[in-house]
Amino acid sequence: MTRREWLLSALFVAFVGLKVVEGVLAIESWPLSHVPMFAQYQGLDRLPVTDSIHARRGDAWLVLRPWQLGLNQAELNRQLLGDPDPGVPCGTLLRELNARRRPFLRFTAAYVERRTYARPHTGESDLVERFPCPLAAEDTR
Repeated sequence: MTRREWLLSALFVAFVGLKVVEGVLAIESWPLSHVPMFAQYQGLDRLPVTDSIHARRGDAWLVLRPWQLGLNQAELNRQLLGDPDPGVPCGTLLRELNARRRPFLRFTAAYVERRTYARPHTGESDLVERFPCPLAAEDTR
């Protein structure tokens, strides 16, 4: 075999070996994949929940994506979903974002919409709650 074939074979064996280690040790955040393969089982009594931040700039309401706040989806969920009133951490995030923006790009109002999805085929509808985000520091509780 040529030197190039040995190198390619070694890289292939190393990659497969790392994947085997990832599977055996159940490493959730291995740097080569970032795929949550071993997420914990959520019981049947727990319904899926999503939070979305809606903010107003001028006359338009926008749905903010996590990357617009400098976060990824997991970081945003950790900050919002863990709090029974997600409006307070949302207000903190948006106040920090507004401080870095020019005045005409700042948000004037915001709320968090929490949607708890109903079980399929039960005839129930999703539960939607709205929590206001205080954008002024004196409005925080």
